[in-house]
Amino acid sequence: MSASANDFIVIDHRNEILSGSAGDLARRICTRRYSAGADGLILIEKSQAADFRVRFYNPDGNEFNTCGNGGRCAARFAFLHSIAPSDMTIETNIGVIDAHITGNAVKLKFVSPTEIRLNVPFEFDGQTRSGHLVRLGEPHFIVAETNIRQILFVPIARRIRHHEIFGTDGSNVHFIEPLSRNRLMIRSFERGIEDETLACGSGCIAASVSTFTGKQTDPPITIEPQSGIPLTVHFQPGNNFQDLYLEGDARLIYRGELTSEAREWKVPIPGYHNRFRF
Repeated sequence: MSASANDFIVIDHRNEILSGSAGDLARRICTRRYSAGADGLILIEKSQAADFRVRFYNPDGNEFNTCGNGGRCAARFAFLHSIAPSDMTIETNIGVIDAHITGNAVKLKFVSPTEIRLNVPFEFDGQTRSGHLVRLGEPHFIVAETNIRQILFVPIARRIRHHEIFGTDGSNVHFIEPLSRNRLMIRSFERGIEDETLACGSGCIAASVSTFTGKQTDPPITIEPQSGIPLTVHFQPGNNFQDLYLEGDARLIYRGELTSEAREWKVPIPGYHNRFRF
C-alpha cells in the first residue's frame, strides 16, 4: 500500500504466525531490489480494546510506535478486508485511536504530543541554529529553511539526525518552508529508514503543532511533502491537541504472495537497503 508515496507491506497477522520473527522479516522483505521493497512493514493483529491492533516495523527491523501514513494504510486495509467498519478504532503501542474511511482517503486520529519544545538550539558547522522538538511517540525535529526543494537535504539531515542533543537514539529530522498560514512544504529524513522518504505523516503532524504553537500557522494546515501528494492536519485551537487528525490518501497498490525466496537471503550490512532507493 502507498500513502502520499510512503509505501508499506501490510500483512493480516491475526493468526500471529510470525511470533518473534517480525523484525527479521521486515529487514529482509523491505530491502529494495533484493525483495519486495518498502518503507516499512505493517502487521494487523487482533485486539481486545479496538477493532484491531497495528504494529509498525522499519526496514532496519526495529518496531516503532506511530506512523501517520502507515496508520492510514492499516485503516484502509482493515476496511477493505472487512476487519473493521469505515468508522473504526485502532489499538497502537501508545493508545487507541480512531479513523474514518472515505473512498481511498483516510482521516486518522493522533494521540496528543507528549512534548513540544520550541527553538531548541544546536551547534552545526560552527553556527548556532535552532529547531522545534516534538514527541509523538517518536521524536521529530523541525528546522525552518528556505528553498528546501533545492538544498542538499540528505547529508545535512543525516548529521542532524545523530546530533548529540538527541542522545543515543537520535531523532527524525524535517525541514519546512512556510508558504502561508495554512500551508507548508516539508522534507523528511526518517530514522530506521536512514534516508529521505517522500512523505512522513507524523512529521507533518509535528510540523503543524510546532508552527501553530509558535504562532506561525493556523489549522487546518496543508503540508506538501517531497512526493507532491498533499496531507492535511486538522485540530481545534485551544484544546491542547486533543482532536489531532491527519487526512490523506491510502491506496491499495497490489495484492500478492511472498514466497520463501523473498526472505531467504543474507541481509547485508545495516543501512545497505537504501543504496537502491528509487
